[in-house]
Amino acid sequence: MCGIAGFTFPAGTGTAPALHADRLRRMTASIKHRGPDAQRALLLDGAALGHARLSIVDLASGHQPMRDEATGLTVVFNGEIFNHVELREQLAGAYAFRTRSDTEVILAAFLAWGIDCVRRFEGQWAFALWDPRDRTLWMSRDRVGICPLFYATLPGGDLAFASEAKALFASGLVTPALDARGLKQTFQLWAPVAPRTSFEGVSLLPPAHTARWRDGELRLQRYWDLDFGVTPDAPDAPRLLEELGAVLDRAVRLRLRADVPVAAYLSGGLDSSLLCALAQEQLGGTLRTFSVGFAHARFDERTHQATVAEQLRTEHRVVEMRDGDIGALVPGVIFHAEQAMMRSAPAPFLRLSGWVRDHGIKVVLTGEGSDEMFLGYDLFKETQVRQFWARQPASKYRPMLLRRLYPTLSVSQQSVELLREFFGQGLESPDALAFSHLVRWGNSGRILRFLAPEFAAKVADEDPVASVLATVPGAVAGWRPLARAQYLEARTLLSGYLLSAQGDRMLLGNAVEGRFPFLDTGVMEFAARVPERLRLRGLDEKYLLKRFSRGRVPASILERSKFPYRAPIAGALVGPEAPAWARELLAPEAVAATGVFDARKVERLVAKLRAPNSAESEADTMALFAVASTQLLAHHFLSPRPVPQADVDAVQLEAA
Repeated sequence: MCGIAGFTFPAGTGTAPALHADRLRRMTASIKHRGPDAQRALLLDGAALGHARLSIVDLASGHQPMRDEATGLTVVFNGEIFNHVELREQLAGAYAFRTRSDTEVILAAFLAWGIDCVRRFEGQWAFALWDPRDRTLWMSRDRVGICPLFYATLPGGDLAFASEAKALFASGLVTPALDARGLKQTFQLWAPVAPRTSFEGVSLLPPAHTARWRDGELRLQRYWDLDFGVTPDAPDAPRLLEELGAVLDRAVRLRLRADVPVAAYLSGGLDSSLLCALAQEQLGGTLRTFSVGFAHARFDERTHQATVAEQLRTEHRVVEMRDGDIGALVPGVIFHAEQAMMRSAPAPFLRLSGWVRDHGIKVVLTGEGSDEMFLGYDLFKETQVRQFWARQPASKYRPMLLRRLYPTLSVSQQSVELLREFFGQGLESPDALAFSHLVRWGNSGRILRFLAPEFAAKVADEDPVASVLATVPGAVAGWRPLARAQYLEARTLLSGYLLSAQGDRMLLGNAVEGRFPFLDTGVMEFAARVPERLRLRGLDEKYLLKRFSRGRVPASILERSKFPYRAPIAGALVGPEAPAWARELLAPEAVAATGVFDARKVERLVAKLRAPNSAESEADTMALFAVASTQLLAHHFLSPRPVPQADVDAVQLEAA
């Protein structure tokens, strides 16, 4: 993983090379944290391309921007093409390779197959490719959105792009301003609906898309999509287990390809434990694992992590988090994430990636994607129960099944009336596309009650749910209920939050690359063909994956109830260890100055959560974190600090 940045400009503007060079160097320097090993920039006739490198493959000769001398085709690339070895063999007769890098494979593949080459890639990527032959800038992003790619159209019809929005601002070509609609979408859906972002005039290339800029016109095209509407395979469990083993083995093997050591995150759950078992087997017993532990027992999983590490005999390390640690990390979290949030969960991941980097590791395997593909979330079980309940909406007994999903609810919360009030949304329309997510989106949408009246009026016509549903292909509405739920989960929470705010940004904030075997194309397409009852058996999640894991991970991991990952919020922001920034930015005058939230309502919320022995509701803590993160977003980006001149000067500039 690396950082890329650049922009186009009119041909023949040789009168301003110094200005273009300065802009490009500032953009590249602003994302140095993504690629501290080298920062290089190249000025072409009509395009400026910059790259911050995290050296993982072909350390000696894989430098970027990379140019094909015969055609002038030039690429800057963030990510990994894991099947580059196989593609190189296919292309060897048509292209004279000079390096062992996957970057050069992109050049060769584009020359052979055009932009459709991305359909052949297995990996995670965001790249920009300048073709001087027809003065076209091509961009592409991987299938599920692991690697980010922002862009902005400029006055005069040119285009700027970057791995992070802060690089666009560093260029001076884009003025930072919060996007009110993007914020409202975030407060209800957990992330803006791509291509919308947190900033006005800044767009995000959606996952599985290519884009072509030519003559001032930008055209986007989807090249792949998740298809959960396929006819499931016949329920031949032994054959499916064999095939699951084959696709997972290949996914892990490809993601262990690197010229530097590859370690793994170990959470103590099934997914990371299985990946560690497979990786340890392939590495011959040399795997290093890293975990987060919490001083607060409510969030801690160290016992389970230790059990897995001991059985697999990994070299294991743990970093412990306290409430005060979370509060101190949040400003950095928002600086890197570039969006508001409802949970503090990314903060421990920022610390963890720093811990990993301190131990000399640049690459880690991690288990995101398994829950989405193999029906692991409570949301899917909840959808099953609510679909069953919807057949007899007046039933007193069917909603009682929800007690099995959420045993931590108090006795009063488990009453039929409260269960009906909270989970009974949309029972009259169980075939509605959004049925599976109504409860979650309704719960997070309660944050909207805290909006300042003027801000709320400005976005009154923005319906976040309608905005995301408008991006869903019409065929999805005809899929099975769980298939619809999977598609929405991947389209919203996975790509918009888990892989970005909690994934890429927290990893690359400390120059660590995450690799996600469960998001291998073969694994995803296999999972879509497995009958739902072999993934979710009654209310037992990931049934087939658990069967495959027997004998590979400790029995206690297979038998434990799913433990949702969380981190402290109220204690971290308004408790005794709360940091100074939180007191300052949550003060009524500071909230009023930003203008997004109602200062008096926020003041009452803070007082409520600060009170001794206060009962923390999820809605209250989510609202508190939404306010704090929005305040930090404005603080970091509406008056951005200049890029350190020493970093700008360190960027190596070349001219074609």
